[in-house]
Amino acid sequence: MEEEEHGAAIRLRTVSVVDAAADALRQMILDGVLEPGERLRETDFSRRLGIARHTFRAATQILIGEGLLRRSPNRGVQLAVLDADDIADIFRLRSALELEAVRQVIRSGAPIPAAENAVARLNQLPASAPWRSVVDADMDFHRAVIDATGSERMTRAYASVQSEILLCMAQLKPHYDHPDEVAQEHRELLEPLVDGDMKLAEKRFRAHLDEATDNLTRALNAREEVTI
Repeated sequence: MEEEEHGAAIRLRTVSVVDAAADALRQMILDGVLEPGERLRETDFSRRLGIARHTFRAATQILIGEGLLRRSPNRGVQLAVLDADDIADIFRLRSALELEAVRQVIRSGAPIPAAENAVARLNQLPASAPWRSVVDADMDFHRAVIDATGSERMTRAYASVQSEILLCMAQLKPHYDHPDEVAQEHRELLEPLVDGDMKLAEKRFRAHLDEATDNLTRALNAREEVTI
C-alpha cells in the first residue's frame, strides 16, 4: 500500500488565475501604463482583466507584498509612490547584495556566461530600442551576477527587492540613459569580473549603484517640481 502511494502520479499545478492576473498587473505597472499613485478601482480592473472581484483582490495582495502596490484605508489599492527615502533604502539593500555577489564570484572564479550574454544584448540594441528592452537586459546582467554565487538565499533576497528596483525605473523612465550609454556602463562592470580584479570590480559596481541612486533621486525631485 505504501509503495503504491509513493508511486502515485504527481499532478503539476497550472498557473492560477490569481497569478495570471498578478502578472498582467505587474506588467502594466513596470511598462509605465499606470501612473504613480493611481488608484486601481476594483470594479474597473476586474472588468478589464475579465476576472472576479475576489480574484482581483487576491492578485493585488501579491503585488502589495512585492512593494508595487499599497493599500490605504480611504483610497483602497494604489500604485506605490516612491520617495527619496524609498529609493535610498532599496538601493542600499541592492548594493549590499550585489557587492557581496561580486566578491564571491571573483573568489570562486565562477563563469558568468549569462552576464556576458546580457552585455552582448545591450551592445546590439539600437538607439531607438524600446525602454523595456534596455531595462530587461540591464536587470538580466545584475541577476546573473547574483545567480553566479550559487547561493539560493542570496537569489531569493535579491528577488524580494527586484520588483521595487524595476518600479524605480518604470516611474522615472524618461530620465533613463540611452542604450549605448547603458551598454558602455555594463561593459565596464563586466571587465573586472572576467579579469578577476576584485578591487576594480567593487569600485565600479559601487560607483554604478551610487550614481543610479543619485540619478533616480534627482529625477524624482524634478518630477515633483513639475507637479507642484
